[in-house]
Amino acid sequence: MTQKEFEDRTGLKTTAEEWAAIEKMYMVAGEMNKDEFCVRWRQTGQNPLTKTLAKTAESLNGLLETRNKEIKDMQVKNTELARFLLGKALAYEDPDFRNEAIRLIGEREVIRLTLEEGYPLWEEDRKYLTSILERKQG
Repeated sequence: MTQKEFEDRTGLKTTAEEWAAIEKMYMVAGEMNKDEFCVRWRQTGQNPLTKTLAKTAESLNGLLETRNKEIKDMQVKNTELARFLLGKALAYEDPDFRNEAIRLIGEREVIRLTLEEGYPLWEEDRKYLTSILERKQG
């Protein structure tokens, strides 16, 4: 929603600073459509509690975005570490490296990386894939 749309719907004039705060509140309002938001704004928008809750929601939303980015970064790092461990498992024929890769990213992803890298499948990989194929037929 634009500032003009908001002003037309509410009959209120807003400064750029006020609009910036209102827009943030609108963005965290979830599934609420423009008309409903404007009606609710007319009812409670100037309430100090509403403004405090909006700031809290904005802050929590920022924290959530930060955490989601951290999780994504960690997933990328774990995948790269698992790729390294799979290489070591193959080079040293040591299942402990493979098992650690599974602990990091899960067996499905380990098998996907194994195939992606062109590594030979371990017996455990074959059993896992066979069990999946058998479930699909049943």
